[in-house]
Amino acid sequence: MSPKNQLARIGGEGFIDLIVQKRFEEVKEKIGFSSNIFMVFGLPTHKLNGNPAYWTKETSLCKLTITRDEKNEVPYGCYARINQIFIDTEVRTKNTNIIEVGRTFNEYVKKVGYEAGYANKALLKQLINYVTSVIKVEPKDPVPGRIIGIHSLVARAWDIHFDVRNPDQLTFAKGQIILDEGYARYIHKHSVPLDMNVVRCFKRNPLALDFYRFLAYRNNGLNETIAFPDQLLFEQLGTDQQADKVTRNRLKAILKAIQMYWPVRAKFEDGSFELQPSPPAVQHKIPSKKPIVIVDKSGGK
Repeated sequence: MSPKNQLARIGGEGFIDLIVQKRFEEVKEKIGFSSNIFMVFGLPTHKLNGNPAYWTKETSLCKLTITRDEKNEVPYGCYARINQIFIDTEVRTKNTNIIEVGRTFNEYVKKVGYEAGYANKALLKQLINYVTSVIKVEPKDPVPGRIIGIHSLVARAWDIHFDVRNPDQLTFAKGQIILDEGYARYIHKHSVPLDMNVVRCFKRNPLALDFYRFLAYRNNGLNETIAFPDQLLFEQLGTDQQADKVTRNRLKAILKAIQMYWPVRAKFEDGSFELQPSPPAVQHKIPSKKPIVIVDKSGGK
């Protein structure tokens, strides 16, 4: 497979165009954010069989549990990831727990980088799955004599406006999602910058999205080389351990593509993955954090 065809398979022709624009310094960097919960744990890549009440993911240090609402599902796939990145970016850049969805859902779809129409139903489904879920994070080996954990709703309230055929029926009010206070504060404090140009190129590839976010997260503040068996990376990304060779080849191709846009110093070698301190995923200076303003569901501060 030619390099061009390989890149097209990973992120679509848009990523090839992005690389060309980058080399000629024609692309404007757009900054997004993601909380480290999902950079560490990710989300399911596909719909869970049997629609279980909860989903768990473990690392060597922590355990994440996402519990679904009784009417919905555990969030999964690319659309769930894009919704999560958009919400985290809004919290981090606007310093609020109020997420403006828009006067119609088409408006929201365009905000997150999709064409209105085809993506609407799936994007809305995953947005509802996400904002109605409950998140719990616990240490894998708790300190003797102590019980430690984080347990939070994602949202306290939501008002999402569906699209109507008659423009005269459009409301002047904007749809909103009101995040839980504790969850919003966590996002605001523990978020890592992303280049939204890369995110949007990978918006149909959950493995590429998770790998890019993992690299951005681990490189943030890294001051010495880290190396570990690449099977731990596969576990981190939630891939099938029975298909290590396929996963390794897919990640190598994704990494090669990312490195053409962002010079992250990383490599797969002899069954290991190595990451060296690299330039940040986002080159622009990030504004300092202003205090987050929490608004409760009744509209008071």
